Amino acid sequence: MLFPVHRSPFRRVLLVFAFLLSGSSSAVRAAAPTPTPAPGQLDTTFVPALGTNDTVNVVIPQPDGKVIAAGRFTFANGIPRNRIARFNFDGSLDTGFNPGTGADGEITAAVLQSDGRIIVAGRFTSFNGLTHNGICRLNATGSVDQTFGLGNGINNAALALALQADGRIIVGGQFSQVDLTQRFNLARLNNDGSVDLSFDPGNGPNGDVNAIVIQPDGRILIGGTFIGYNGFARGGVARVLGGGGLDPSFDSGVGTGGNVFALALQHSGQIVLGGRFVQYSGINRTFIARVFSDGSLDFGFDPAPNDWIQSLAIEPDDRILVGGFFTGINGVGRNSIARFNTNGSVDLTFDPGAGCVGSLTNDATQVRSIALQQFGRVLAGGVFTSYNNQLRDNIVRLFDGAASFQNLSARAHVFTGERILIAGFIIGGTENKRVLIRGLGRSLASFGIPGSLADPTLSLYDHTGALITANDNWKATQQTQIQATGLAPPNDFEAAILISLSPGAYTAFLRGKAMTTGIGLAEVYDVDPNVNAQPTNLSARAFVGTGSDVLIGGTIIGGNAASLQRVLVRALGPSLASAGIATPLANPTLSLRDANGNVIANNDNWKDSQQADIAATGKAPANNLESAILALLAPGNYTAIVAGKNGTTGVALIEFYSLP
Repeated sequence: MLFPVHRSPFRRVLLVFAFLLSGSSSAVRAAAPTPTPAPGQLDTTFVPALGTNDTVNVVIPQPDGKVIAAGRFTFANGIPRNRIARFNFDGSLDTGFNPGTGADGEITAAVLQSDGRIIVAGRFTSFNGLTHNGICRLNATGSVDQTFGLGNGINNAALALALQADGRIIVGGQFSQVDLTQRFNLARLNNDGSVDLSFDPGNGPNGDVNAIVIQPDGRILIGGTFIGYNGFARGGVARVLGGGGLDPSFDSGVGTGGNVFALALQHSGQIVLGGRFVQYSGINRTFIARVFSDGSLDFGFDPAPNDWIQSLAIEPDDRILVGGFFTGINGVGRNSIARFNTNGSVDLTFDPGAGCVGSLTNDATQVRSIALQQFGRVLAGGVFTSYNNQLRDNIVRLFDGAASFQNLSARAHVFTGERILIAGFIIGGTENKRVLIRGLGRSLASFGIPGSLADPTLSLYDHTGALITANDNWKATQQTQIQATGLAPPNDFEAAILISLSPGAYTAFLRGKAMTTGIGLAEVYDVDPNVNAQPTNLSARAFVGTGSDVLIGGTIIGGNAASLQRVLVRALGPSLASAGIATPLANPTLSLRDANGNVIANNDNWKDSQQADIAATGKAPANNLESAILALLAPGNYTAIVAGKNGTTGVALIEFYSLP
């Protein structure tokens, strides 16, 4: 459980480690943080030349960095693409995605399945010449997935889609039948496209459903133009149970009176709704409001944009990206796109300059879809011809100044066999990342650490276990290049590897030469300003002893000063047995500290605190005796200490995850 700590037996060890991590010594210092583009700045590495010739209703980032766009357009980057296209990470058209003649009408909603297939919905009756009324599923190449069949389809417009964790599909819109089954504006489909008869909303919402969000507990939030749900008053927003019945614990009453176009769920559990409305439950709220999990209004949140909100996205630190028709928010000029702080004030650090302006059609300038892409990017689609005075037709990518991992350090007693120190990291992105890996030993003695490793060696492996390279004494190879980083090890017997790595998972083994043992420090530094590839997961595995002989993991978070990174820290022990570790730590404890040694949080068993929030990340420890801490961390230096409860010893793994 989380609890305050007044005194710690590890405090001196921790402060020495934080000293090493923070760069207080010219001999052992952290790399300067990777430069972070200003929030709201145009990402000029994404250039969709010509863009689209009409509205983009949906933008969806894929895990591989590609971007799906769907809407009303018929050309993308000057090439025929009816209502859907895919762009590469650099904005060029992905010609490997070919929808043929595409949809014969507007696509208003789309979702990406985990297997790469794409479900699209809208006002179409066919896709690539095949009859599909209102909904269709595409393969990852853009071809129609003919295993997804809905017979007669949807008898009017499908306007919103959401995927449940089990793969079933929630559909909202303006309809009365789905495959000849009566369903008023809300339905659920099985994974094969058939109507899920176990989901029965009765008379359902009595108006359009424009937005759907599924909560971590499986309950379904819907927004639209309705004023009632199955006979109960629900104005513009309602929550639905897994069987289709109304959730009475969420009572919006008269709510907005309708016209909700966008919904978003914050990590706090609060619900943000945007649209074309001027009140919520009789209280003035223009175009955006926030409510608590019971449907009651959050009176402290009142941004007051001067026109409709069409789209919402939640940052990892719960700041809110908004898109729409507006040109100002509470007196601050913002053209169609802005970011709010968690209290509803305009985030002045996110500056879109002139923002989105212009139109290729008779439609007014607007942002209709916003999505977060990896590595601190924001995608926006809608109706516009420029962003901050630079040409961008209907689709654009910005920087959001998000925080990111810059360094991993792990300190432990290095033994032999499975008790060596192993540092792991994952590089995500679309380009190579240059990293410096160091293995320190002798220089630790100058910081008062006894029993340091006399002659550390490093070996770097890829995800298959294949050896990439190795080093004993750092001056033996790459001496000039390593010195140029300003991060050369202070002792000639210490090891270092400077290398450019493609996206993927890697491990670095720190051992003592000739089977020697002692305290060692393994470090991984991001020494590359390339923002198209970043470390996304950091880990270290070592033997945990008693007293000060513990496993200490550290990281540096870089980024805009106003940003926060949502981080999950895990300490694993018992579950390592399934990976063949003979002596796993039976009951690990975890303590997360800032650079000054102040306790941020402690945890013994992960279910004792934050259980629901940790489970919702999908990365909960496999064993109840293992530890985890979920935290929002500002740019800076952090350490996490793994010890054995009641003086137990064994091999443990510490992990840092960057979360959306």
